[in-house]
Amino acid sequence: MGVLQRIFEERFHPSQDPPDWVSSLSGWDTAAGARVDPQRSLQVVAVLACVRVLAESLASLPLIVYRRLPRGKERATDHHLYELLHDRPNEEMTSFEFREALQAHLVTWGNAFAEIDFDGAGRARELWPLRPDRMKVRRNDQSRQLEYVYRLPNRVGGLEVTLPKQRVLHLRGLSFDGIVGYSPIQLARQAIGLSMATEEFGARFFGSGASLGTVFTHPQKLSPEAYARLKADIEDRHQGLEKSHRIAILEEGMKPEKIGIPPEDAQFLATRQFQVVEIARLFRVPPHKISSLEQATFSNIEHQAIEFVVDSLRPWAVRWEQGLRRDIFLPGERKEFFAEFLIDGLLRGDQTSRYAAYAVGRMWGWLSADDVLELENRNPLPNGKGTSYLLPLNMIPVGSSAGDRGGARTAAVPAPEYPAGTERRSAHLRQRVMHAHRPMLRDAGERIIEREIEDLRRGAQQALAERNLEDWNGWLDRYYRQDLVEAQEEMHGPISVYGEAIRAAAVEEVGGSDPNASELDRFIAEYVGSFAVRHASSTVGQMRTVVQEALEAGLDPLLALEERFGEWQETRPDKVADWESVQAGNAVARFVFLAAGVIKLRWNALGKSCPYCSKLDGRIVGRETPFLAAGIDFQPEGASEALRPSVNVFHPPGHAGCDCVLTPEF
Repeated sequence: MGVLQRIFEERFHPSQDPPDWVSSLSGWDTAAGARVDPQRSLQVVAVLACVRVLAESLASLPLIVYRRLPRGKERATDHHLYELLHDRPNEEMTSFEFREALQAHLVTWGNAFAEIDFDGAGRARELWPLRPDRMKVRRNDQSRQLEYVYRLPNRVGGLEVTLPKQRVLHLRGLSFDGIVGYSPIQLARQAIGLSMATEEFGARFFGSGASLGTVFTHPQKLSPEAYARLKADIEDRHQGLEKSHRIAILEEGMKPEKIGIPPEDAQFLATRQFQVVEIARLFRVPPHKISSLEQATFSNIEHQAIEFVVDSLRPWAVRWEQGLRRDIFLPGERKEFFAEFLIDGLLRGDQTSRYAAYAVGRMWGWLSADDVLELENRNPLPNGKGTSYLLPLNMIPVGSSAGDRGGARTAAVPAPEYPAGTERRSAHLRQRVMHAHRPMLRDAGERIIEREIEDLRRGAQQALAERNLEDWNGWLDRYYRQDLVEAQEEMHGPISVYGEAIRAAAVEEVGGSDPNASELDRFIAEYVGSFAVRHASSTVGQMRTVVQEALEAGLDPLLALEERFGEWQETRPDKVADWESVQAGNAVARFVFLAAGVIKLRWNALGKSCPYCSKLDGRIVGRETPFLAAGIDFQPEGASEALRPSVNVFHPPGHAGCDCVLTPEF
């Protein structure tokens, strides 16, 4: 327990202290007539919102203790400060609560203090927050060291306790001398005072009910008795918000006249809105973070959110990190250990931007599939499948010859054993790209299916109330006209990112000939549109069949649908991912090959294949010739039944579960 905690006869709770303890300052006068201090300023909603945004945002970031490595860093979970900063700074507060309180002190008073309680080895074991309005910082005349004088609450004597700088964590805001920070509330008291004054004006205006500046004129002079009776009658009937719309009945030729300026004429509302922006400017908080959306658009809101992290939150995080290093790490630890906020998650862009960045990292060999999954807060692939790193086949170290390529690649990343032949090497490379992007496609499929299930469940409860198949089929047709658009929007980002990764690999296979970017974008958009149609067609067919069979069997169609929904949740996302990873990957590769002028294409079956794929393996066709023709049976030896595609098959997959790869034939 710290020095101050031992002095207190009981744990002090600010909410139980008398009002005169809450603020030791009388506040600062403003031209608007309101007195402002950090405590009173929180009555202004914009100030409270800014303080909460900064305090809660910083407190929600994980605060990690790291160990420096020769290259990089690692979490030092065995360090004595790890739990103190990450989980529990003292026995009464969580790390979030502690940092939220100190950050609120920091952005209002300009300073935040905490007493450091040490163990027998001189290591920090607890941190206790101290109120900045009770702290005075001075320099000792003899030692010339800083010391902190803290005034205790009145109920424990109102004494002052002096703490050496070694016992105090001191975080400072903007400062003139680098020792004590300015209070932003004091510096901007005029703006805050004006906001307080406009709020009070509005409250009084609506509270009085009768318009300010209203007078009643009488053609003659009233006697004192008549004046008193008239005044009492007007106040009794019309003053107050609940009486503001009553009808006034005037006698003896009296007339009401306005002599004041209505609030709208005095730009009352505009002033209030401007003060919200002014206060947001004070705390460097984007207005949209406090629900002021006048200047926000759908095109810039994401970038404003990132700017908030970079320009608003990051400087406070650096103050914390450097203050902790100075005040609570032992001198001998500072070169090896440090504390840092995990802020990367707040800088993530939209899904398409993130996936595009991941694709670049995967293609150039500095991100594995597991690295990407960790960044997306997901578990790694089972059995170590996501630990490998990819490299483009034509990348070698500077100074190496082409003949050294194999050894150079092996030295950088262990290379798999490829079958002989360039086409097999490129096929394996793109198959790895397919597998690496499969989780992303599964996530998109899962989101589409979960939304569909919710919508179909609600629609079925309405359309099948009379158990009429026509009503259900009509609802399905109407619903999927809209769902096509939503499915395209959900899948477009992942397919675009995946397509870009396939494009880069396919371009290398044909010697660097790159298709026009706009043409590729158009091709991907068309592909995504076809995906939405295929997916909707499959869903509608299943939904009609399930309900029809249930009605014919005299069963409850809603129960039959729920059974199918359960099957979808378990298996359908994987089916979508399996099919689209092969279908989209080969479709984009074929587009690149044809754009590069390739005239022949090869079907490559990799690993253990079924009779269909084994028979197709190595088959070469012209650029406009299908591998399998629509409506023609294909039943190689060993196949239990014929495969009859409904459309021409120009590239894999030939059937569900196929993971073959298309390559150019030179």
